[in-house]
Amino acid sequence: MNISIPLPITRPGRACSLATAYVCAITLSLAASWPAVAQSNSQRTENQGAPQQGPQELNAQQQAAPMRGCTVDDGGITLSPGFCATVFADNLGHVRHMVVAPNGVLYVNTWSGRYYQNAPPPAGGFVIALSDSKGIGKADMIERFGADVSAGSAGGTGIALYNGALYAEQNDKILRYELPKDSTAPQEPPQVVVSGLPLTGDHPMHPFIIDSKGELFVDLGSATNSCQSDNRMPNVPGEDPCNELKTRAGTWRYDANSTDQHFSPNERFATGLRNGEGFAFDSDGRLFITQHGRDQLGQNWSKLSKWSIIPP
Repeated sequence: MNISIPLPITRPGRACSLATAYVCAITLSLAASWPAVAQSNSQRTENQGAPQQGPQELNAQQQAAPMRGCTVDDGGITLSPGFCATVFADNLGHVRHMVVAPNGVLYVNTWSGRYYQNAPPPAGGFVIALSDSKGIGKADMIERFGADVSAGSAGGTGIALYNGALYAEQNDKILRYELPKDSTAPQEPPQVVVSGLPLTGDHPMHPFIIDSKGELFVDLGSATNSCQSDNRMPNVPGEDPCNELKTRAGTWRYDANSTDQHFSPNERFATGLRNGEGFAFDSDGRLFITQHGRDQLGQNWSKLSKWSIIPP
């Protein structure tokens, strides 16, 4: 059995390059000791009483059969034994976060603007649906949707699935698209779940996650590097108290089941997270977040730093 997993990590300059905003697919060949994983319930019923292949026989077959769609160079990345890679899609724009629907469709959010030197994005909306109908590790259906540059959109980072709908960040908003049953891309205009999220300062992106009850947790990164009165300047201490913590550098909570909610300091769930990017729940429902720590510690405080400063 082969599983395709989108992987947005590779070596710049290779076939699967960050510079060209790719999406890669990693294919994992499951161990021969898991043959039941590859069988549906009906297949198991049909096969009851039939001779079963042993692990050694399955292993030999797996080694003899090449993984579908994989190339010799694994899309330009180095992988452990048992894995292979393809360039799933390329030239999509600046891909940020992504989510896979139960039917295998990959949805990605892309972003433009000053973080990318205002480079012109590809034509069309910033949200993209990708599907590999042939199971070869390459998207043969790519459809863009949502507002484009002419409508004032710069795209976004956050994207998630909840209760049959797709949620995506666009500028200062989080939108909800109803997913149709007979196509991959939404056909109806989205609803506004939250608006007015801050866009100023150093971190205007809004990654988010939705739990099983519909609680929507949104990151609001700090407006500055480390709450300095003169941002990113040497020997300027952080302000105490840091007033921007009222509206930035934390996680805000909203309701994914509601619409027309508006940002305010009142919905702050957690504070002191400079720029939360990766969100996940564990099996007990606890929320974990990875964050980007402060920049330029050695440059701003060179006399206190143990590390040499490498010129840019």
